[in-house]
Amino acid sequence: MALIAVDLTPMMPGGENGGVKILTLELLRAFQREAEGDRFLLLTASWNHDELAPFEGPGMTRLMVMEKERTGAAMLDRLPGRAARLVRRLAAVLRRRTPRAMAPRRRLLSSRGVDLLFCPFTAPNYFEPGIATVAVIHDMQHKDYPQFFPQKEIDIRNVFMADVRAKASRIICISEHVRESVVRHLQADPDRTHVVYNCIQTRLGADIPREERDAAMADLGIHRWPYMFYPANFWPHKNHRMLLTAYGIYRHRHPSRAVDLVLTGALEAEERLLKQAVDRMGIREQVHFLGFLPEATLDMVWQGAAFLVFPSLYEGFGIPVLEAMSLGKPVLCSNVTSLPEVAGDAALFFDPRKPEEMAAAMERVAGDAALAETLSARGRDRADLFRAERMVAGYLNVFREALGTPPAYDNAVSGVFEDGWTGEEVSVTFGAGPEEGRRIDITLAAPADIPGGRRRIAAVMGGRTLFKSRLARGETRVFSVPISGAPGEIALWISPTFQPAECGMGPDNRRLGLQCRTCDLIAPGSEKISLWKGA
Repeated sequence: MALIAVDLTPMMPGGENGGVKILTLELLRAFQREAEGDRFLLLTASWNHDELAPFEGPGMTRLMVMEKERTGAAMLDRLPGRAARLVRRLAAVLRRRTPRAMAPRRRLLSSRGVDLLFCPFTAPNYFEPGIATVAVIHDMQHKDYPQFFPQKEIDIRNVFMADVRAKASRIICISEHVRESVVRHLQADPDRTHVVYNCIQTRLGADIPREERDAAMADLGIHRWPYMFYPANFWPHKNHRMLLTAYGIYRHRHPSRAVDLVLTGALEAEERLLKQAVDRMGIREQVHFLGFLPEATLDMVWQGAAFLVFPSLYEGFGIPVLEAMSLGKPVLCSNVTSLPEVAGDAALFFDPRKPEEMAAAMERVAGDAALAETLSARGRDRADLFRAERMVAGYLNVFREALGTPPAYDNAVSGVFEDGWTGEEVSVTFGAGPEEGRRIDITLAAPADIPGGRRRIAAVMGGRTLFKSRLARGETRVFSVPISGAPGEIALWISPTFQPAECGMGPDNRRLGLQCRTCDLIAPGSEKISLWKGA
């Protein structure tokens, strides 16, 4: 029996966390059914505590650990990409913690007897040395498609992922494609990475009377079905522009018998541009933009679809592919990243960069009933391989492995951007070593032109404040912290922070503290290990 804390503080209301939120809720339901003997402590925030009330019961309780409301929502909504926006929200969450508040919070888990921290939204926010930590990484898109992210967002994600690499006892990846990316880009220990596939969600497939569905379709402005369907937000990697090009080719070739195209998702600015493109192409009557839909309406739209077309350039997994298969809908999808791994032999593949290939796939499945039936049958069989029972068994096996092995940490620094600026927290993790004479030396500088006055610095280790100090503008100082031979973590909390964009210092929206010049692990009789050397 183990007590497992689940960090749900990054989970936002509504559809903001998309597929990650849906997966996490499915996991919680599966834990209630399958994790006999284990107990779960759900770490919640004021914006999701009530939403998670249905999970309260034997073996699963809630604890609100974050009561402040979110700030900076308008800025977050402008960021491109689901994962990028998630990271920005998590950065905002971390920013709200002050040194005074964090010292007792460092004992949040151990004071309650927690055996393992589970981070389904990736960030090890409540990490404590000595407690096993399992984090889920859903994608590494910023490494494979950096052109879809502002440079500052890439910097934030790099810091964020380095934190996971340094602190997680085990990393769960949702596909082999993601695992390979994690090992390659993060240089993560392959033995600490595991693949556990996502499962089919239980939210679709309700028995809906035909009259009710027909009325709902009419309300949405859809009068011709079945149609081809693409449920995806209008982020660049979802490749809507190439899809419209391919659909235009298909429509031109089959003007009298081509099926319509239905799109769901949100991102108003990009949607306006896509609608303008549709108008220029003369296919406005055949392309339907439905926006963000509640689950019941989305289910109806799914059931009215002839097939799924999924032209994404990047997917960590691709859950709509399995949703379509579970409903018996043929699948046409990209032949890149995780999609061939997930779809197997149950999809018609195309190169998402070649609209001619995409249009040809539309022609084949729309004009060949036998092919559509074959894909539908194969899809149902394929979907059966991705059941919740198999997924939760994989997660629990990783938990057991993490619990059965003493946590091991990298000698690493997180919380420092590539240009040397810190955020509010700098975390230094270190592995086991000699019992006597070890120390961490970290050099911090307050540039002379830094906004505001002196910076306050608090060092926390094991729930205990080691020291508090101040750094004046123009001052540079080496802070030396003795450490024992056991693995652990030192957290340095810096306040106040500043945002360059708010201070007339350019478009940089990061929250910055001080400049980190060097960080070294020093042990007697050993060479100095440089954990960070300023840019």
